[in-house]
Amino acid sequence: MPLRFGLTALEFQEAARKVIIDGIPDFSRLDVHKIIQETASAGWSVIELSMDVKPIIPSAISPEIINRLIDFREETGISYTVHLPYLSIELATFNEYVRKGSVESIIDVIELSKSLDPEAYVLHSTGDLAAELSTLPYSTDIMHTISMLLAGFAATSVEEIVSRTEINPRKLAIENFKFPFEVMRDVINDQDTSICFDTAHLLCQMSGTESIMNFYQAHKDRITEIHLQDGNFTKCGGVVDYNDHIPLGTGLMGDPVLREFLLELLKDNFNGPLIFELTDDEASESLSHIRKVVPEVFD
Repeated sequence: MPLRFGLTALEFQEAARKVIIDGIPDFSRLDVHKIIQETASAGWSVIELSMDVKPIIPSAISPEIINRLIDFREETGISYTVHLPYLSIELATFNEYVRKGSVESIIDVIELSKSLDPEAYVLHSTGDLAAELSTLPYSTDIMHTISMLLAGFAATSVEEIVSRTEINPRKLAIENFKFPFEVMRDVINDQDTSICFDTAHLLCQMSGTESIMNFYQAHKDRITEIHLQDGNFTKCGGVVDYNDHIPLGTGLMGDPVLREFLLELLKDNFNGPLIFELTDDEASESLSHIRKVVPEVFD
């Protein structure tokens, strides 16, 4: 079975280009249904909805829009995944008011999109606070304690989200982000969720220092979705500059690793979506690169 490639709809740059004309935003120009139609007409069979648009522009994704997207799915046979909000979201925080508000925001989007029957709900279970605290120049013991404390808050949030929405926890795919993933894996096991593997986040060492193949082998029992993109980073004076969403063939991954990884997915009969979190042109460039490096995955 060939691998299934998809694209993020409502990618920030693409959405901004539609909304901002001559420096002036006009939110009425953001037609989500039309964007999905254009994405599908370009040949993408899996479309990931970036739901940060919901709190930013509430009118952009209404129950009526969701019903139109359901009708479009029935007409075309496409499938959806949902990337839950992560901007301003802190599910792993000791500030209970902020944590509760973040949980409510996630639940609101899940309830709105539940009728779409998405293949997965991609979740950042930690946010900017955890990213900042996990990079402090403290001893290993202190950092482990901080990470475990934050992971406990994340676990509480995930448990509340699953309990109140009554979704299958395996539909919740926790993404590797700026937090030690070996700690987050315990939360995933305890809450019985799945994993969204972002290759660029790993290449940029946001979630660990292991290789693409080692991460996949260690966690493939839970991986149900992959965010497939290249990445690179530079360190200067303790400051890290990430470039984590760039086309395949332009970062640190390298063609031998790309080929080995995709062939391993093929061998394992991986049936989950491989989503490009890129612009339309960058995603097409990446797909062309795969056709050159690993043509077997399209047979």
